[in-house]
Amino acid sequence: MPIGDIKAAAKRKAKEKVVSTAARKVTGGGGRGSGSSGGRGRNSTSKRKSPVLIIVLVLLVAGAAFAAWHFGFLDGILGQDQDTPTVIAVDGNMVIHFIDVGQADAFFIVTEGGTMLTDAGSRSSGPRVVEYLQNMGVTFIDYVVATHPHEDHIGGMDLVLNAFQVGTVLLPDVSHTTRTYERMIEAIETHNITTYAPQAGHEFEMGGAIFTVLHPTGDDYRNLNDWSLSMRIAFGSISMVTTGDAEHIGEGAMLNTGLYLGADVLRLGHHGSRTSTGQEFFDAVSPSIAVIQVGEGNRYGHPHECVMERLEATNTRIYRNDLHGNIILTTDGTSIDIQTERAG
Repeated sequence: MPIGDIKAAAKRKAKEKVVSTAARKVTGGGGRGSGSSGGRGRNSTSKRKSPVLIIVLVLLVAGAAFAAWHFGFLDGILGQDQDTPTVIAVDGNMVIHFIDVGQADAFFIVTEGGTMLTDAGSRSSGPRVVEYLQNMGVTFIDYVVATHPHEDHIGGMDLVLNAFQVGTVLLPDVSHTTRTYERMIEAIETHNITTYAPQAGHEFEMGGAIFTVLHPTGDDYRNLNDWSLSMRIAFGSISMVTTGDAEHIGEGAMLNTGLYLGADVLRLGHHGSRTSTGQEFFDAVSPSIAVIQVGEGNRYGHPHECVMERLEATNTRIYRNDLHGNIILTTDGTSIDIQTERAG
């Protein structure tokens, strides 16, 4: 039963009990107790029942109050907000490499318990992703995430899947007709790689990092960008939200999940386009650091001025691949250190 129906049923049941008990109290004693004879006995009986009725009413009120609290009826009255996730103690570091792949996306997460690559650049920058990981000594990748089937995110995916052993590919439950998408699927099938299409609310752990899926929340998006597999990644008390190319519709869906969105770092959606990072979503994440994977002199004008103004108005620290080259974020779960290839 949907949670809204459960709440309504619990509230209705508690109200019916209270009304039924009150009705019995008003009509108690009925015909036998209404005559003039036996009045003294009637009063005596009434006095003996009163403590029982009081106890029953107290229990009913307490039960109704508990139900109201448990099912969230009091949230609006008490002004309770979405609880922040529990911080779990971690060992070692989590390192995130935002690889400079031009007007495309690719970032690589390393923890002591595993690795994850999210997107693999475009067809032209895919070899750069493979070379970067090989220079790190990578031979096995636990998770590869294909956020959505656009060329600037999965163009190099078949190259990655053919160059490294991969545990699981995470991707949204949507297909595409392009040769780029077909090459990725062919590589998955050739190497018999497990695939999984998670939905909002799913969680998994890798080396102390907790990954909470924020999106997709449904299966009816006209724009492939709004299918983008989005996550909140927490390591100790440090967290990052990443949204692929999700636009305002996707961001709105994330806001409506009730999942906690607050994070220290926001990897901006859609390369800093005005179609993403809406004010309400940005306020919900409330990052102190923003990372923009964007290509120098791109023909789209990314990142757009209105988005940059939004970041600057809150004194958010901004890192961009077009200005800083490769960006490496390291956290021990309590603090963040960022190193860049160029000063910017």
